[in-house]
Order: sequence, then C-alpha cells, then structure tokens
Amino acid sequence: FEGAIDMHQFQQFLNSLVGDEENAKDFLRIKGVLNIMSQNNMFVLQCVHMLKNQSFTRPWKEGAVRENRIIFIGRGMQKRRQLLTEGVMACIAKPLRFNVGDKVLAKTGMAADAFEAGTVIKHWDDFNPYRIRLQNGEEVWGPKDQDAFVKMFISKKESKRQAAAAKKKR
Repeated sequence: FEGAIDMHQFQQFLNSLVGDEENAKDFLRIKGVLNIMSQNNMFVLQCVHMLKNQSFTRPWKEGAVRENRIIFIGRGMQKRRQLLTEGVMACIAKPLRFNVGDKVLAKTGMAADAFEAGTVIKHWDDFNPYRIRLQNGEEVWGPKDQDAFVKMFISKKESKRQAAAAKKKR
C-alpha cells in the first residue's frame, strides 16, 4: 500500500500489538519495509514476540513508488486481519491542518488551558507534524495534529466576541 506513515502513530500501534508479553505471545514475527513521513530512507522492521529491531536503511530509489509492505506471522492472525489492516492504515499521515507561517496555539504544559501563541515554522520535524516558534522565541513540537496539542489561533478580541455570543445563546 502507498502513503507515508506517521512514525508516532505507527509506534503506538506496534506497541499495542507487541508492547506487553500477553499480547506479544501470538505474534511470532512482524516484518516490514515502510515509507516514513519526511524520511528519504526505507524503514525496516523485524519483530519476534516483544523484541523489535527497527532502523532506517538505504534510500528509496529515485522516482520509485514508495510502497509499504508489512506482514504479521503468528497465531490467530486471520481472525485479526481486519483489525491489523485498519490499524496499519490508520498510521498513514493525513494532510496537516496548518501551513508553515500560520499562527497557532501550542500546548505547553499539563493544565487544560496551557497553550501559548506561536507560528508554525516546519512540517514533519523529527517525526512531529509541527515545529512551532512561540512568541517568546522558544520552539516546541506539535506531536499530533489534534486540538489537544495544536489549535487555531484566536485573538483575545475574537475570543471575547465568541464568549459573548455563547452567553447570549444561554
């Protein structure tokens, strides 16, 4: 199948399969060659139960189709075929919501309202969908393209207007 893979999403999926001994016992082998988003080298994966060997190897050939291939070998794989297929396909990177140069709010702490204004300066930096320069000059990553991590910038004036409009509806 084609499509660049979101490395963070794929690693979460892989850990859900072989991250603990109980689940891993049914997976005798997992082998794959994957096209990871923003990488020019093939990502080769080989797992035996919980043991994982994964690394970037040689570059993809110029002009070649970057086709992902993965195989699961083990007990009960046929029953899990749909779950495995859907899990892998969910790792294909989606188009990003924000462009380089867009103003955004980036999650910067544990509190629910811990967001700071910044500007997207790069896509797919170190496997993260966004690299963001905050207004104070610091740089952070947006590890997922979700509002929990990166959301649309709204000025204070617009925020007050929306709050007033919401209050009127009550």
